[in-house]
Amino acid sequence: MQVSVETLNDLERRVTVQLPAERVAKEIQDRLVSMSRKVKLAGFRPGKVPLKIVQQMYGDQVRYETVSELLQTSLRDALIQENLNPLSGPKIEPKPLAEGQAFEYSATFEVMPEFELSGFENIQVERPVAEVTEQDVDRMIETLRQQRAIWTAVERPVRDGDRVRVDFAGKIDGQDFAGNKGENTQIVLDGKSLLPDFQARLIGLSPGVEIEFDLTFPQDYQAREVAGKTARFQVKLHGIEEAHLPEVDEAFVAGFDVKEGGVAGLRQALRENMERELREGIRMAIKRQVMQGLLAVNAIPLPRALVETEIESLANQLHLQTDGVSQEVREKVQQFKAQLFEAEARRRVALGLLISKLAASQGIRVDEERVQSRLDVLASPYEEPAEVVRWYQETPNALDSLRALVLEDQVVDWVLKRARLTEKASTFAEIMTPDKSVAAAPTESTV
Repeated sequence: MQVSVETLNDLERRVTVQLPAERVAKEIQDRLVSMSRKVKLAGFRPGKVPLKIVQQMYGDQVRYETVSELLQTSLRDALIQENLNPLSGPKIEPKPLAEGQAFEYSATFEVMPEFELSGFENIQVERPVAEVTEQDVDRMIETLRQQRAIWTAVERPVRDGDRVRVDFAGKIDGQDFAGNKGENTQIVLDGKSLLPDFQARLIGLSPGVEIEFDLTFPQDYQAREVAGKTARFQVKLHGIEEAHLPEVDEAFVAGFDVKEGGVAGLRQALRENMERELREGIRMAIKRQVMQGLLAVNAIPLPRALVETEIESLANQLHLQTDGVSQEVREKVQQFKAQLFEAEARRRVALGLLISKLAASQGIRVDEERVQSRLDVLASPYEEPAEVVRWYQETPNALDSLRALVLEDQVVDWVLKRARLTEKASTFAEIMTPDKSVAAAPTESTV
């Protein structure tokens, strides 16, 4: 067997395998002889059918089966010989097999990229420094009061903070768009549920009023198909409700899992939970910066096979399936998947390769004590923490995912010792809401 390897680029390899004609002929002959001992044919005793007749009847079948088996076994041997590990099924291109000639084929595939990590000293990380203040606890209690508000219908013009019930319909250039309409839709005018310009149009209206207006979506709007475009909206206001917030007293506290201490006990429980969230928020803020830094200083080629696998994984989480649909629809769905998930898939694949390489090269192994500690923290907010811990321990996939997260944390710790680390004063609110660039929108509409 002759084997040659061609490097097409950083990731692609083409292996060409040539098997001697004698080996192919012998394999075919041996298989025909073996078949002749078993085949049954009228007019001949079992095992006595002439080889020539067997060849005439089954020659093409035997030839196909023999060549297929030789291809599989020889490719496996060639990959082992050349120390190659394809990331996905190779693209096989066999040459026509003529009588008395060698059997030759090529297999093209991607391999893992080879790279060295560097640039850790150029990674800049800001560690947020913050604490939970009494004002933070006050704001949390106010949020809880808002969540338990009692809404009462009123007969007056709309004010900020009201809950309104509206019909609305919008068109862009006379055409509908996703999330453009709703009937009897309840919206709280809290400055978060609607675009500011839309909310401003509702302020001062009275029940029964209908209005029309133009609204231009921001250029960075999350619904890309309408970003930067102007829509014409029709809105009818059906009703207005104002919020009545409960007093913070023993009755209010009774609605929470606070065993003792009354209002003070509630505040203490909230503080402890917020401090736990703050620690996790700081950890994640640092981790995001380290991961982004690793990507910035280590540009590596990404195997298309891994990226496509990750795209499919992300799409499956949204249940984007193509079973039972036409080829045209399937192609459009695949294009949509690529547009929606390509960037995130590439980021995940790159980080996976970088973390694996760093852990292997530096001998970083999962710290099982940290796994247990992380598991205890995850389980602590639940009523039965022991049951949560037991579930993880009895669910291998979940435990493996947790161990992978711990390994990531250990890699982050390793990088932090070499990166340029500074501290930055921050607040609980800033750390818990790191991304303020995404425009808010109602649950069932675009606006």
